[in-house]
Amino acid sequence: MECFPRRLFSGLLRAALTARRINKAWAVQNTTEKRQAPLFLIVLAVFITLSSLPAAAQSKIGLSLPLSGPVEKLGRQFLAGAKLKLEEHNRQAQQPAELVVADDRCDGDVAKLSADELRQSGAGLITGILCNAVAFELAERLKETAIPLLIAGARAPRLTIDRERRGWHVWRLAPADTEAALTAARVLARQWAATPYAIIDDGTAYGRGLADQFRIAMEEAGLPPQFQDNFRPTQSTQARLVRRLRRAGTAKAFIGASAEDVAMIARNAAELEIPLEIAAGDALSVLPFLPQDQWPPDGLQAVLARHEVAATVPAELAAKLEQAEIDPEPYALAGYQAMEVALHAFRSEPGETAQRLASETYNTALGPVKFDETGANTIPVHTFYEWQNGAFEEVAP
Repeated sequence: MECFPRRLFSGLLRAALTARRINKAWAVQNTTEKRQAPLFLIVLAVFITLSSLPAAAQSKIGLSLPLSGPVEKLGRQFLAGAKLKLEEHNRQAQQPAELVVADDRCDGDVAKLSADELRQSGAGLITGILCNAVAFELAERLKETAIPLLIAGARAPRLTIDRERRGWHVWRLAPADTEAALTAARVLARQWAATPYAIIDDGTAYGRGLADQFRIAMEEAGLPPQFQDNFRPTQSTQARLVRRLRRAGTAKAFIGASAEDVAMIARNAAELEIPLEIAAGDALSVLPFLPQDQWPPDGLQAVLARHEVAATVPAELAAKLEQAEIDPEPYALAGYQAMEVALHAFRSEPGETAQRLASETYNTALGPVKFDETGANTIPVHTFYEWQNGAFEEVAP
């Protein structure tokens, strides 16, 4: 966002030249009295010249979000956080920014339409992009435009691995899919080194991916699981799975599944009085927002991004969200942070914006952001937490 736009400078120059011509003409007509043009005529000339200038182009930032479909709720949360930051910016900025929002439904085919919509809108930077299928579609479809894509939700490692080869203009603000699993393995390799453990997943892309990444990391540390299993999600009970774990001789389990299912397994184990230490991934970030009758017993462990835990949200940001009547849910916080980075990086030319994304460190309300040469955020965001008294508390490493 230029401090002194070129068109304004050009307009002032034209106005000055017009005023000078008026002054000379007046002097010629009044040679005997050698009077200069009245001040009001000069001011009028300047006003007319400036008012005839076209309005400065407003900065446009695009958002591609699922605003309908199965994950609409997450898109709405992200949008609320992004709008909050944009409103703060526009109250103080000399050049306000405009938001252009497209609904991608978290669907690759629909993303083709949202990509075209955002390109035609004149957006100079696009963020949001919560789903992998959408991220890949936008990266490929918009690469000829050189519009920077600030990916705030999709986590596929190939977005940055293939970036240079495919000519994509992507910067991934979200952590890679592998970060949570690697953080969990680093901590649990110490805690579970001398005891048998199990790896369980719900068969979904998220659950199986997390479980596989954790298994690989633990095997590389020389600690393969004693037992592996999967289960059908969203059932009324998982007592049968808990009994299978007991028969396998494992009292510790890493689970790749939704917050609802992980909490149910923990409750079933407590009801059956079967000792079971459970750790899981960042799907558990929504646990505090579930009905209390779905909460697990104390002691459940989870590897979460710091911004996904209400207790670690900076007080100033929490107060802003509360005043705006926005729940401090993870995607609302992600929306706020993405808009912070987008507004700081944005310039009128996509190439200048890309250069700033590549070179600068962004100190956001949720912590610093710095991208490497592949477009990946280099600053880890995950750490270990334990569920206690209805909230997650950070565990010392």
